[in-house]
Amino acid sequence: MAIEITFNDLHELTEKLSQARSLNEIKQQCTAFCQLTGFDFFSYCATIPTTLTRPDMIEVSSYPEAWLALYRDQGLIKTDPTLIYAEMHHTPITWDAMVLSRFNDKSTRQYIKKANKHGLNSGISFPLRGNVGSTAVLSLASKKASPLPPQLVNTALTFGTLFANYVHDAVLRLFDEDLLPLKKKRISLRERECLLWVAEGKTTWEIAKILKIAERTVVYHLENIISKLEVKNRQQAVARGMMMSYISHRLDWEPPLRQKKTTLRTSA
Repeated sequence: MAIEITFNDLHELTEKLSQARSLNEIKQQCTAFCQLTGFDFFSYCATIPTTLTRPDMIEVSSYPEAWLALYRDQGLIKTDPTLIYAEMHHTPITWDAMVLSRFNDKSTRQYIKKANKHGLNSGISFPLRGNVGSTAVLSLASKKASPLPPQLVNTALTFGTLFANYVHDAVLRLFDEDLLPLKKKRISLRERECLLWVAEGKTTWEIAKILKIAERTVVYHLENIISKLEVKNRQQAVARGMMMSYISHRLDWEPPLRQKKTTLRTSA
């Protein structure tokens, strides 16, 4: 397939992704991207750490149905080299380069062999990051034998990195709004502040002093957020709050004066 994509095409696709209201709309744009760039298939997979032991999975794919069934039935997610790579890297990689890297073990070779039988012969994968602990990968696959033609790789690297981030952002937006009921619960600013200081190891008394509120008010807010996050105690609330980005860095926090660094003046 000829490579026909232009920057105007990319702009149009990313605009539609920004307005996407369903996973099907996202799939349509990914399919169009494949057609324009000369790839045959795409796959987006994300792990969302709503819990540490059973993270939510989101998949959007045009891979052959027979491969997707095999992937699910044999639990190939455990040995999927694209996901393993995405957990440790941020830069895109071609599949032939991935096989030649540290992932060239027995499980990777078996995985690649099974994928080849379903027409997934070569490709390039884009690692993605979202909220704390979330990992995703967008892969573009080709029926062409590995390695990919240089023109195809260059096109993917030129347009794919930006496109992949728009896909990821669109999925996470839908995930926040529609796919996870827990995310629909409103967590107030004061509840977030109390949880932040619990994460910093502060006691109820210390949090009350920091926020200039009564201790019973701190307890009230913490009990509320424990209920909303559907956990049993403060420790679990902190863990889930961080995974779901309810706890974030306080850029407005000022350290005590004695801890501030001083700049030494030097004479000319």
